[in-house]
Amino acid sequence: MDSLRIAPSQSRPKVAACCRCQSAKRNWDRIAGKAYCPECQEQLVVGAAEPLTEPTEKKPCAACGRLGSVCFLTFPLQSNTPLEIDLCPEHLRALLGRRLGPYAFHQLRRRLHLLGLGCELIFLLHEAFYDEQGRALQPALDLD
Repeated sequence: MDSLRIAPSQSRPKVAACCRCQSAKRNWDRIAGKAYCPECQEQLVVGAAEPLTEPTEKKPCAACGRLGSVCFLTFPLQSNTPLEIDLCPEHLRALLGRRLGPYAFHQLRRRLHLLGLGCELIFLLHEAFYDEQGRALQPALDLD
């Protein structure tokens, strides 16, 4: 199984409430199968919420190839078919925090291109957050 893939059509998740705040407005991203709204993702990244503790699976990270990843499921813009990305804890935190390094960003962009998808269709990889060189433009701010 590839570490960045279109989810099989029979596995399309139903709309689920955010596992933290219970908001059920739309299909939220999933981390290890649990739904997280954007606000709760932001709270995780800045350290204002209980930390995320999910076991890793023996699958390679889509950004670096390291074994030990968590499945991140997201919905490309204007699509009902989700995308699954296996990410190591470091790259999962970086993706959620909009602070991937250029190498990781380019790896994900290259792999998305192979699926016929552009970064502009993936909210957390959108051009509003990264420039063409893969530099983070709007990283989530850490609370001090």
